[in-house]
Amino acid sequence: MNLIDRFKQLFAENQIMVVLLGIIAGLILPGLFAPLAPYTTHMLILIFFCSSLRLELQEIIAYAKDWKMLSMINGFMLIILPIMMWLPLVLFAPDWAMAFLILGAMPTGMTIALIADLFGGKTTLALVIVATTSLLAPLTVPFVFLVTIGQVVPIPVVSLFTNLFITIVLPFIVATYVKHKRHKFVIKHDFWWREISIIAFGILIATIVADTVGSEGSITLSYRDAGLVVVMLIYMSALVSISYFMSWWRTHSEKATIALSIVYLNNTLSLYIANKFFPDARLMTQLVILLLAINVLLPPFRWIAANATKLDAKAANKSKKRKTKIVRI
Repeated sequence: MNLIDRFKQLFAENQIMVVLLGIIAGLILPGLFAPLAPYTTHMLILIFFCSSLRLELQEIIAYAKDWKMLSMINGFMLIILPIMMWLPLVLFAPDWAMAFLILGAMPTGMTIALIADLFGGKTTLALVIVATTSLLAPLTVPFVFLVTIGQVVPIPVVSLFTNLFITIVLPFIVATYVKHKRHKFVIKHDFWWREISIIAFGILIATIVADTVGSEGSITLSYRDAGLVVVMLIYMSALVSISYFMSWWRTHSEKATIALSIVYLNNTLSLYIANKFFPDARLMTQLVILLLAINVLLPPFRWIAANATKLDAKAANKSKKRKTKIVRI
């Protein structure tokens, strides 16, 4: 195996590292990626179009019909999670309470479908969670802020719905049509749809990091702040673990996808709300730090999805053996 083939194999087996590489590239080369900021929507459209070519409409419909699962996910993610993240901080570290409240109240990030694909999770389920949390966020975000800080913070409903339609719904409709008309062509080039999505996603991550970090200038983090962020990330992991077991009737891969969807939040919307309603340079810096911290922690989360896939495989094998025994009897 030559050097190029080894590199391809390494990349194929560790594609989730594109997140970390994108962050590093954005930090090191902000001058290269920051000018691409006006084209982030175009990158999202490309990502969702290529990803949608690999989705099955029947699976999406099946997940959308599970109202029990979706009600539990959305209720926990959009209401319980932000309040539980805010409560300990308002008591022990009030200077960080608002940053975690804003971040926790956000819907799932729109690129979670590709992240789930890289993790080996259920892409279709992730897409359904993006849609439902984004549609409910205009109602839940004002409610959460009213309950916690006594202030109604409306979110840009028209802008959010427009972005949702342009970046997710429209590419999915076009991809479904293309897949219907050129099914063999789409299946034959499945590898390339995935690779294009991954490359575009890496550039998108680098662009977002370069743009947000560049707009905030130098970011400083004290030892106390660093320790607090680490403790809160551990605390958030404990909260997210609850979501893993919440939909107990679902497969391990599906539960891992649900947990991942709750971790990977809409950072762009959180920065917008902070800038619009709480114009504080320190708050913006805190949100950028949380954005970087959560993205850096994504690659280690892969073992959860890998373990979930193995558990599903074992369960499938046991079920197959039982059916074989029944047939023999």
